[in-house]
Amino acid sequence: METAHFLNQISINLYWLCFIVYSTYWGLGFTRWKLRFPILLGMVVLHLITITLRGISIEYFPLTNKFESFNAFTAATFIILLINAKTESRIYRMSLFGVGYCFFVAAAFFPKGLSYAPPLMLTIWYILHVPLSFFCYALWVSAMAAAVARYFTSGEKKPYDQIIDSGFQYGLIIFSISMIFGGLWGYVAWGAYFLWDAKVVWSVIIWFFYATCLHLDYWQEAKRFKPPMAIVGFLILLMTYVGTSFLIGSSHSFR
Repeated sequence: METAHFLNQISINLYWLCFIVYSTYWGLGFTRWKLRFPILLGMVVLHLITITLRGISIEYFPLTNKFESFNAFTAATFIILLINAKTESRIYRMSLFGVGYCFFVAAAFFPKGLSYAPPLMLTIWYILHVPLSFFCYALWVSAMAAAVARYFTSGEKKPYDQIIDSGFQYGLIIFSISMIFGGLWGYVAWGAYFLWDAKVVWSVIIWFFYATCLHLDYWQEAKRFKPPMAIVGFLILLMTYVGTSFLIGSSHSFR
């Protein structure tokens, strides 16, 4: 037990170190590609170490409360930013980084003590379901950031359209897989694949929304609606991820 608390304290100290580093990165702005990638890579690696130590402390996947949830979502967002680090648009990078940074700051306001997983989380389906959801959320945030950048760019639009399309496509694929695992988790935890629960209902809504976004390709005149829909999708994402926990309440809410 003492070892667990010791490791958790190291994890918390590293979290605050990440906080300082991320804030400095945000305050100094974004450097050129040759420096931007290694700096961001180092920050993400340090961030993942803090999450890993937290997991070792509780001897389970570190997604048992709101602090760990927001912290993990931030890491997923920055990993997507790292993948798209070559993108020259400063507005895109700032928009995507800004969302992740806001969640990272928000995580600081939640209790950081050890929080052990309740019985309903002790299944492989939970471990497969939640992290995949965060990565698809991060891809949809990336699509939103590209849409914002597209509106403020007078030059070539195609790179942003490609990021939007990738966010829609890969996000929906990953989310579909995540929902399958979520249904299996629901059956193990609550005895049903589907519940009339706020989180589940909004997850279905967001799935249909992004499925609709993909099908805009089959209607030439509707393709121009992709950027605004990427922004609207971000608002639906916030409701699905945050709103169901703080505004409505859900059996899926992190403690």
